[in-house]
Amino acid sequence: MTTSDDLQHRERMIALVEFTSTSLATEFPSPFGSSIYDLQSGQLVAQAYDTVIQHSDPTNHAEMNAIRLATTKLGQLSLHGQILYSTCEPCPMCMSACIWAELETVVFGASTMEDANHYWPQASDLSPAQLVTHMRREPKCQILPHVERSSCQELFRQCDEVLQQRSLRLPPNR
Repeated sequence: MTTSDDLQHRERMIALVEFTSTSLATEFPSPFGSSIYDLQSGQLVAQAYDTVIQHSDPTNHAEMNAIRLATTKLGQLSLHGQILYSTCEPCPMCMSACIWAELETVVFGASTMEDANHYWPQASDLSPAQLVTHMRREPKCQILPHVERSSCQELFRQCDEVLQQRSLRLPPNR
């Protein structure tokens, strides 16, 4: 990865953190956000945040929502030639969707078990890297961890603060 690539990843992650922070003013605040960019043009294709609680749907993670928006917008199943950014390391469901959607690269900020689990208990500790080792197509999806991690960690802290201020609680099993 070149210095210009690193700078671009950081800029896009900062923009994603800013976008995701807008959810903190909604009825359903969430620190989980995701965006998809076209690798060739550099254009933003889709951006979304988590709507699990809002829609009572455990599959509405930010990455899943962004993938749904991107495939609908592009009118195709494959997101080959696209890169996904996430404020948090994708869970096994989301990483599997990234693999199925043929995303070339996944860039994430916060760590699932070290960062997110403190605020939002996780159902699994299977990492994206472990899932990628089982991919059957080549080239395998690249994973770039901890880009702007501190900004993403701060987003989790801010979201937790908002939840506490408003006396909002995660479902009992979470």
